[in-house]
Amino acid sequence: MAITSGQITVGTSAVQIDGCSNNPSRLHIHNNDNTNDLFLGDQTVTISNGLRLPKLDSIELVLNPAESLYAISAGGSHAVSWLRQTMN
Repeated sequence: MAITSGQITVGTSAVQIDGCSNNPSRLHIHNNDNTNDLFLGDQTVTISNGLRLPKLDSIELVLNPAESLYAISAGGSHAVSWLRQTMN
């Protein structure tokens, strides 16, 4: 198993969290922002149709090979941390 991690800045346009993997993986996302909620989904995610991740909350998702996760925020410069555990 390989583990990778990082941080990204999310704004009012959908941003891919961590590329995509050729293997199944667990992706842990933490909303570092103490003011705004984060919204998760596919490349068409909006603040109206995304899964809401409240401020300072975390979620873990299992992604199939070639699946990608995107995020968007109602505010700009929104800090998000992620950790991916790739399963072989």
